[in-house]
Amino acid sequence: MLSPMPSAALARRPFALGAGVLLVLVVTGAGRDAVAEPAAGDLSLLLPKLGQHAARFEEMKKRGSFTLRGKMEEVDGQGAASSTKEVLLRSVASPGARTTEILRYTEDGADKTGEAKAKAEKRRAEGKKDKKRDLHLPFLASEQPRYVFAIAERDAQRPSRVRVTFTPREAAEDAFKGSAWVDEPSGEVLTIGFSPTKTSMFVDQIDVTMRFELQTALGRAPSNITFEARGGVLFFRKRVRGSGTITDPSLAF
Repeated sequence: MLSPMPSAALARRPFALGAGVLLVLVVTGAGRDAVAEPAAGDLSLLLPKLGQHAARFEEMKKRGSFTLRGKMEEVDGQGAASSTKEVLLRSVASPGARTTEILRYTEDGADKTGEAKAKAEKRRAEGKKDKKRDLHLPFLASEQPRYVFAIAERDAQRPSRVRVTFTPREAAEDAFKGSAWVDEPSGEVLTIGFSPTKTSMFVDQIDVTMRFELQTALGRAPSNITFEARGGVLFFRKRVRGSGTITDPSLAF
């Protein structure tokens, strides 16, 4: 079973943007090449199903092991990568703790796996943990009261798929605005797009895309994540983009 923790390993790891940036997951919907039909559907029937999938997503985070191949790039004004970092890691869940092994890490093509492993081992020995916020889907039962939902459109080519928008009642760094394409009969998320309604001091915008294309014992799980963030201080502006591909999902316990 897959855990969404890849996002913890890549998209939600702090990256420097001026004095520092906390990248949070944001996701956009897919299938927009199809002609939209009038939105019709019953949210009172759909939201409980979406809540069940979101609850299984929480289980994935606790119990899922996976392999992640990720890349992060600093981007110049013309959109070209000026610096590239790549990582291959294996994350294994257990009832007591999650362990992550860095299999390969490079910076601009230079192999720095040994250095990355040494730093990770030092953090473990010192009992330090990466500071990150846990991602909860807006559809989770405990999160739903914070949002206003609406069915925005239906996929004309695949009528069982609808796009659900969500807007937080109050802005917060852990409250997201966006939309998700979902399978109406099952209530499973197919793709979801969102951005935080509040960002940290040195962040202007964060956008991420997550696709749920892995089939697991707990339902659809994240298979690919992409993100882009912009921000900085005064004239020192930065833009970073990244992606992560998740494979080899399994339920560890």
